[in-house]
Amino acid sequence: HALIRPGKAALDYIYGKRKRYYNLFLLGLFLFGLILFLRHFYDALSIAQGNPIQKSPLKDEASKRLDQMISERRKLIVFLFVPFAAINSLLLFRRKSLNLSEHFIIAGMILLGILLISAFGNLLFYLVLITNSEIISMLINIGTPTVALLYIGYGYYNAFASDYSRFGITYRILLFFILMCFEAYLLLLLFVGIATDWEFGAITITPFG
Repeated sequence: HALIRPGKAALDYIYGKRKRYYNLFLLGLFLFGLILFLRHFYDALSIAQGNPIQKSPLKDEASKRLDQMISERRKLIVFLFVPFAAINSLLLFRRKSLNLSEHFIIAGMILLGILLISAFGNLLFYLVLITNSEIISMLINIGTPTVALLYIGYGYYNAFASDYSRFGITYRILLFFILMCFEAYLLLLLFVGIATDWEFGAITITPFG
């Protein structure tokens, strides 16, 4: 349900139809652990096949500090999607008269779907070990985040489309993405500021590294 009807499933959960659903956030933690395992096991198999793990060179200390900070706080960064998304949807989708905690549930259901998509994408990476195809690797690298972004829009459309016109729901979802990008930028500025001792000099960012 988190994949095919995330908005409706979240509303079912909010309205009390909970017996048939697992705890959203516990399942999210399980999926996050599964993704980390799949990545680690992929790296181990790749090394066993004689393919060293290639990482972008981080020459300056600030870039190394930023890389370490993000690595150590990976789980926190992923789960920050929930409060940011909940606040944004509370501001933009008001006709359902849901409170902030209920918007947290919708955001949690959508995060669960994102983690499922990410887990599937990490499984697909094992095809690269079999085929040794750079094209497949590129398609997965581009396709997984693209599908995840489309899924976020679909999730909120699925939850709130019945309350708005087609134009109304479309521009609200666009505003949602704009707010999320702005908040992600502020979060990145915070990390870069800490990593550079608030000097904001040159720094290397490797989102796919």
